[in-house]
Amino acid sequence: MHKFTSSRVCCVSDIHIGVHQNKSNWHDITVKWAGWLRDELEKNNINDIIISGDLFHYRDEIAVNTIKVAYDVLSIWRDFNILVLVGNHDSYYKDRVDVNSLTILKGWPNITVIDTPEQLVHNDKKIMICPWGTTIREIDDSDIIFGHFEIETFKLNQHKVCTEGIKSSQLLKKSDLVITGHFHLREERKYKNGTVLYLGSPYQMDFGDVESSKGYYILDIDSKKYTFTENNISPKHKKVTLSELVSYKRITDEVKKIFHNNIVKLIIDKNIAPDEIEILFNKLSTLDANSITVDYAINFDRFNINENEEKDL
Repeated sequence: MHKFTSSRVCCVSDIHIGVHQNKSNWHDITVKWAGWLRDELEKNNINDIIISGDLFHYRDEIAVNTIKVAYDVLSIWRDFNILVLVGNHDSYYKDRVDVNSLTILKGWPNITVIDTPEQLVHNDKKIMICPWGTTIREIDDSDIIFGHFEIETFKLNQHKVCTEGIKSSQLLKKSDLVITGHFHLREERKYKNGTVLYLGSPYQMDFGDVESSKGYYILDIDSKKYTFTENNISPKHKKVTLSELVSYKRITDEVKKIFHNNIVKLIIDKNIAPDEIEILFNKLSTLDANSITVDYAINFDRFNINENEEKDL
């Protein structure tokens, strides 16, 4: 049975190693974040990490370069006592978790993999650990529940709410503190009989995460209180329109801040000639963005472009 070394533990979830077709820049983002987290936890004398599911991204196969990155991440954390539960992305089958990618971690001396529901005890606190697919009847009454749950009415993303799955009222009958992974937006809801906390992903992974803060939580098991620390080192997803850039008149510090280290989508919403887009893109490429893509919110067929006209750009 897993043992915590102290009452203060780090809680993270949904790391999704290999996300975006195992691209190297995303591997780099993951490894850099892992190093930052290590330094943060060492600074705060935290020795235990709980990962609430979805360590890996792809459920059916894991690329060799992603396996190497997973090794690098876990080597960075080799001095921590790690408990990781199986999430849906870690499971080969959709409806069961017995075949899962975390099997390769069994045997690591500092890692405990939870692939069946299990109750742990720390001091006088009962802690229920629930991998993906755990049913209500498998959950014992506990002081704290960790899981990878799909809970009704919580946000799937910025635009969509979960309309099926388990009910928060059912979980709160089992414990007054439920901490879970699965959905990538952080969300905390306090009810009369307890709290449900979605940890969210530790860094932004797509434009559905725009304007959402990411990071890690420190939970005190004894007091059941927790604090959040924001991740300010990983790239953020930013959307900026050509109109906005034009309004700045020049490349200000504010413009540099939009692009620096971030994943930026430039939305063309003004009439501009193709060669000018190239000039603009080349200029913006000097601002040290992680990546820049161009999207169009204008139909050029509606315009008869006069090359002699003075343009805002």
